[in-house]
Amino acid sequence: MAEVKPSSPSLLKAGVSGVVIFGLIVFAVIAMNTGDLLWFWPVFNAIPDSIIVNCYGTEVAVKPGQPAFEAVTNAVNSSLTGNKRWDNLSLSDATYQEYQTSSAVMVLKLHYDPPATIHSQYAFFKSESWLIFPLDGRHASANTVFGLEGKFISPGSYHVQSTASIVTALQEQDICTKP
Repeated sequence: MAEVKPSSPSLLKAGVSGVVIFGLIVFAVIAMNTGDLLWFWPVFNAIPDSIIVNCYGTEVAVKPGQPAFEAVTNAVNSSLTGNKRWDNLSLSDATYQEYQTSSAVMVLKLHYDPPATIHSQYAFFKSESWLIFPLDGRHASANTVFGLEGKFISPGSYHVQSTASIVTALQEQDICTKP
């Protein structure tokens, strides 16, 4: 019978094992920091239970079941899917009041129950009951998304690639157009 030779150490096996272990450690650290095991998942597909558009001084409610509700939800989900960056630009109380009353802004507000989670490598926006998109006016040019946890403004904001598809959906559904 042939004699079995003990395997010799392999630099390749050690390198692969090291890379795998390092990757698992990085994953675990980010998951613990964010409180989100799916922090790497770029897809956002939450369905709001209500949509409110502050359209240049007029509040317009878009109710579930309306064709516009699905179109706006799809545009929002598309906008929030993919790369997002977080920064410390926060929504002030004065700006929030302006968003609700000003005739110079278009703002989209979506309510989620249960609260929505935006998966990312950041520890923010993990339980948002409201997402607020300024579409025309202050902060709109930065493609900003603000959040409310209950009645409290969440710190910071996300910036998405574009909110143009949301504006287009609102215009195509005759919900809001610039006067």
